[in-house]
Amino acid sequence: MSNCCLCYPQVVGCSSTPTSKCPDGNCLRLPHLLIGSEDSVGPCGETGFIPFAGTGLDTTLCGSTTVVYSIQSHSNIFTNVTINSTGITFTTTETNGFSSAGLIEYSVKCGKYASISTVTIIIKNLCASSLCPDSEYCDKCTGDCEPKTGDILIEDIGGTGFNPGGVTIS
Repeated sequence: MSNCCLCYPQVVGCSSTPTSKCPDGNCLRLPHLLIGSEDSVGPCGETGFIPFAGTGLDTTLCGSTTVVYSIQSHSNIFTNVTINSTGITFTTTETNGFSSAGLIEYSVKCGKYASISTVTIIIKNLCASSLCPDSEYCDKCTGDCEPKTGDILIEDIGGTGFNPGGVTIS
């Protein structure tokens, strides 16, 4: 076995720096990342980028050996998931609910060393601060209030209180 130390980083936010450090050059460290909704993107085709800078990702152990970054799997609320040495890019799908979260599993390998880690992404709820009137709903893709459709309206034709044929569907 080599002199590689095992480094288990903590879950960190995008702008946080891990407090524990491995000796220089002895780690292939992949952080488990948690992206909160305030730092995330919304549903329905929005593209997000998770930079590795400042997260504690450490490939120093690889030296001059080629480093290979791969996406192992991802939740179905993401599409077009790619990775390179600078970070992970993804696009949200239109099937997300209001409080969706998804997982991306990624790996890094070089020579005889390899490690797998995860990114948990909480999708931004665009309707969190929307106050729509009763006749409208919040569109989860835009965060805008939209008129409700499909309501059955009963109209009093002629003011008699009787409605022969006055049912309309909108």
